[in-house]
Amino acid sequence: MPDSAAVPQELAPDLLPPPFSGGARPGLLDVLAPLAAETRTGRDLVVLVDGLGWGLLKQHRALTPTLRALAGETTKVRTMFPSTTATAMVSLHTGLAPLRHGVLGLMTRDPATGRAVHELTGHPGVDPGAWMPEPTVVQSGGRRAVQVGPRRHAGSHLSGMAYRGWEFQGHGRDDRIAVTLRALRRAGPDGLVHLHLDDVDHAGHHHGIDSDQWREALIEVDSVLGTLLRRLPAGTRVHVTADHGMVDTDPSHVVELGDHPALERLIASVAGEPRALALTAVPGDDAAGELAAGLRELLGERAVVLERPALLASGLLGPVGAEVPARVAGRLPEVMVIARGRWTVDLLSRRPEGTKRLIGVHGSLTDAESWVPVVRTTT
Repeated sequence: MPDSAAVPQELAPDLLPPPFSGGARPGLLDVLAPLAAETRTGRDLVVLVDGLGWGLLKQHRALTPTLRALAGETTKVRTMFPSTTATAMVSLHTGLAPLRHGVLGLMTRDPATGRAVHELTGHPGVDPGAWMPEPTVVQSGGRRAVQVGPRRHAGSHLSGMAYRGWEFQGHGRDDRIAVTLRALRRAGPDGLVHLHLDDVDHAGHHHGIDSDQWREALIEVDSVLGTLLRRLPAGTRVHVTADHGMVDTDPSHVVELGDHPALERLIASVAGEPRALALTAVPGDDAAGELAAGLRELLGERAVVLERPALLASGLLGPVGAEVPARVAGRLPEVMVIARGRWTVDLLSRRPEGTKRLIGVHGSLTDAESWVPVVRTTT
């Protein structure tokens, strides 16, 4: 069902309805899956521009002559909730809702250990194939496929979940065009190639979307796309999309739960991310309810707080009423905090050592984070 067919279930005036509410199906699920069938002929190149939300692209058309020229071939679709790379990429590559594949944010609680698994880099002893055993669309479809991504992603936890069935080719900033063209040759005349560009996301996280560094990253990505369109074999179908958008925050918009010891004592584990914080309460009679009530009182209009039954009934993670796999059920947070505006909510002392606060953030349900572009053209 297209995004426009959804019956809204509003959580807050400035947040979009949950992506699966009212029977909706977020469009990101159907960007890659139809391309993976073994019977499909001709070449397809899918370019994932990490962090380039629909709103950001529209606001910066002047910096993107290549994408601006393709405006008539561009639409927008909803990404997943949380609007974050790990969740969106696994959904893109499996065609499944987060409630089915079980990757529930940047970090997901492992019920076997009580620790949070970092869904990009993993955790010692966690096998990505066992953690997310659902087949990818390439494994199911059988088409020859080559994944072109940053070299540091080779063998990563995310790669082991999302890219099973793909041949991996690593790229650097200076050779990604050459590596992509080589990948197209390796995939053959009927092959599928997926290129991951993370410049925009990294610049946004560290410098903010209202920075020269972010604008320079966008200009560079648009230049890469332009060069590819000129050099790709004639007849190559090109699909450009993103995993999420981004908003900027600052220290005045941070709620640090460590500053509120009465609430912190109710928290057993922290997962998710500061725009979509996933909490598990300590054992005890209605500790989760007490935690949720305290968070609502503290946060007011700065965030929406949902307990697990409401989370499942909302359509945030998957279709309402869908069966929850046993391996996923224990990963679900007891309390979910969905940030509004430019706010973030976190408990930094429970994060991995070295975790830093970022300027550009994502994960919530704002327009800026939730809508992503889809460009389809043919060389």
